Amino acid sequence: MNTLYVSVILLFLLSHVSGYWDTGTTTAAYIRTDLYPRQSFFRWQMVQSERLRLFFSHWDWTEIRRRRRLNCVAGISIDLLCLGTAVLLNRRTLITSANYLDPWMNRMRDVRIWALGRGGYENMPYRYRVWRITRLFPKSLNPEHWHGPRGIHSPRHDVSVIHSLDQIYIMAYPPTRYHLPYRCFLCGKHHRLSSDLWFTGSGYEYLLHIKENYKIFFAMTPKKYIVDCSKYLPKWWGKFICIKNYENLPGVPNGGALFDGDHIVGIGCFEIRYNEDRIMVFTDLRYYMDWVYLYAEISPGEYYEYAYPQWGQNLGWFFDGFNNYPYIPWWQVRDDFYPMGKKK
Repeated sequence: MNTLYVSVILLFLLSHVSGYWDTGTTTAAYIRTDLYPRQSFFRWQMVQSERLRLFFSHWDWTEIRRRRRLNCVAGISIDLLCLGTAVLLNRRTLITSANYLDPWMNRMRDVRIWALGRGGYENMPYRYRVWRITRLFPKSLNPEHWHGPRGIHSPRHDVSVIHSLDQIYIMAYPPTRYHLPYRCFLCGKHHRLSSDLWFTGSGYEYLLHIKENYKIFFAMTPKKYIVDCSKYLPKWWGKFICIKNYENLPGVPNGGALFDGDHIVGIGCFEIRYNEDRIMVFTDLRYYMDWVYLYAEISPGEYYEYAYPQWGQNLGWFFDGFNNYPYIPWWQVRDDFYPMGKKK
C-alpha cells in the first residue's frame, strides 16, 4: 500500500516537471489558457452571433463586435512557418508589408494564404495558393535605409501586394453570425484620422505570443498617442504613422494593419526605442494609394489562365446570393480588372 501511495505521489510530481527537464530547468512552464486544439496554421479571436445579444446581454458586445472586424485579416505562411498577416482587399488581392516576404520571393508560389470561411469557425480557415507577390518599390540598397541587428530590413517603402491563385471566399456583406471573411477598404490620399484607431496582427501581444504567432489578435490605440515621426526617424526613410507603445507590447506584428474604423491606413513596419520611449512605426498608406491601385490592377490575359477557383461556396448554410459562385463569370472578370474600383 505504501509503495502504491509513493508511486502516485511521484507520478503527480513528475507529470509537472518532466515535461521541461529536457531544457535543463525546473521552472514551471507557462499555463496555457486556451483549450482549443490547433487545427490550422492560424486562429482568430472567437466571436458570438449577434442573435445571442437578447439572451446574453451581460456579455461585452462592444468587444465582440471589435473582434468581428478581424474577419478581413488573413494569415500568411510557407512550409511549416507562420510568416505574418495580410489584409483582404477583394477575392484576388491582399496587402501587407514586404520585409518579412523578401527572403521568400524566390519561392512565392509556395506561400499560402489562410482566410476564414470553413464551417464558420475561428480556428478552421481555408488555405489558398499565391500567384504573385509584388513589392511596390525595390528594396533600397542604401545602408542608411537599413535597420535591425543584422541590417537586413529596410523600412523604406515596406508595402507589397499579394495576388491569390485561387478565388478567395469573401462574403458580400459583413457577417454577424459566423466566422466568415469580409473585405476591408482602402483609405483616400487625404484621409484624416479619427479616434477609432486599432491594429491587428500575430505575435505581438505578449512574449509567449511571439512563439504562438498563429493567434491573430487586435489592439486599440487612442489617437492621442500618435507622435511626430521626425523626432525619431530620418525623413528619407519614408512616410510613417508613429504611435507610442503605451501598453508595452513586445513589438509590431509583421504585416499588421493599422485601421481607422473599417479603412486601412497603415501597415506595421518596426518598433524603435528612443531613451524611455517605445514607438511603433506603421507605413502610412495614404502616400501609396496611387501605387496600390497600379499594382493591384489585373490585366487581361495575365491572370485568369492561372486561376483555378476551388474554394467558392454557393449553397448551404453560407449562401450569399451567388457572389462567390465557384467559377469566374463575366461580371467578376470585369470587376477584377479594377479590384479597387475604377478611378474617375
